Amino acid sequence: MRVLSLTSPRMKGNDVKKAQRRLREYGAWTGKIDGVFGEQTARACSQAKWMLGYREKNIRPTYGTSLDEYLSGKRKPNRWMLRRAKARKPKNLGAAALVVAKSYIGTKESPPDSNRTMFSNWYGIIGPWCLMFVTYCFNNVGAKHFKPGVRWAYCPYMVNDARAQRYGLTVVPKDKVQPGDIVLFDWKNDGISDHVGIVETKPNRYGDFKSVEGNTSVGNDSDGGAVMLRQRNTKQVICFVRVWE
Repeated sequence: MRVLSLTSPRMKGNDVKKAQRRLREYGAWTGKIDGVFGEQTARACSQAKWMLGYREKNIRPTYGTSLDEYLSGKRKPNRWMLRRAKARKPKNLGAAALVVAKSYIGTKESPPDSNRTMFSNWYGIIGPWCLMFVTYCFNNVGAKHFKPGVRWAYCPYMVNDARAQRYGLTVVPKDKVQPGDIVLFDWKNDGISDHVGIVETKPNRYGDFKSVEGNTSVGNDSDGGAVMLRQRNTKQVICFVRVWE
């Protein structure tokens, strides 16, 4: 088979559809089976190789015979691949969602100031999309309550559900926070959450931590139009939330 990769114009065809189906069956792809090898499909190839236990130097955003045979079961991973795959397996949904979130750092609205992104399109609402981004990341790793258009596009709703321990959510004390937990911010300190992200590093003794956030920028914390890794402090946080399912 031909090697599928990112090109301009994009590679298209039934072989791309076949690759997307294989990736979806393996759990590395949640997008539409459209037969177009775009950035999402390329990213899914890298994710599948990471999950299969490829050596890091061999993890490239391409799809060829080798990957197809591993995904179809025609070829079995060797013991070294199995060891790497086991070591890489996330211990919880948050850790897995964080991996997904970090893979989208740099993604921006198109056109600018439109709230149009793959995340808002996926969710089904064109509007402020920080929580749609978080919902997408957890949906991508199988969190059953994180569904498009169903529950969380408004931060205060998630805060309320976490405090009530509904839908697999629970509030976590700041000294128990782990990478992969959800963080909800309150910029005005008025008790209403304004923004959300996924914790990348747990708070240090000064309360400083990093989080991956959608719809942010250095000049606009809650409506900046990009996925970024931001430096934050616990003084800005209304609560941390862990997903248990």
